[in-house]
Amino acid sequence: MSGNSNSISKIAVYILLGLVFGGILGESLGWLFGYIGTLMNAGGEDNVVRNFFVKAWELKLGYSENGKPMLVDLYMLQFNCGITFRLNIISIVGVAVALYMMKWSRNR
Repeated sequence: MSGNSNSISKIAVYILLGLVFGGILGESLGWLFGYIGTLMNAGGEDNVVRNFFVKAWELKLGYSENGKPMLVDLYMLQFNCGITFRLNIISIVGVAVALYMMKWSRNR
């Protein structure tokens, strides 16, 4: 049973790393294509190619109606709870590459 738990945690780590590196790469490409768009007068910084890489789908969990994180008040202790997932095209590609690397990096 411990082998199954180990493989699930390994998959979770690879997915998380793929999301992070893919998000960073997507933002970098978005900046680069925005800069190129201003140089070429091709829609300025807000051009179609840049938006393809930067535009993200957001999933917000733990947020109230006014857009603020949920406040948990325990009299002596207060904290905000909320998490936002932002996915763009390159972060999804990053997950696919990370899982492919995980598949081929197994000990043989």
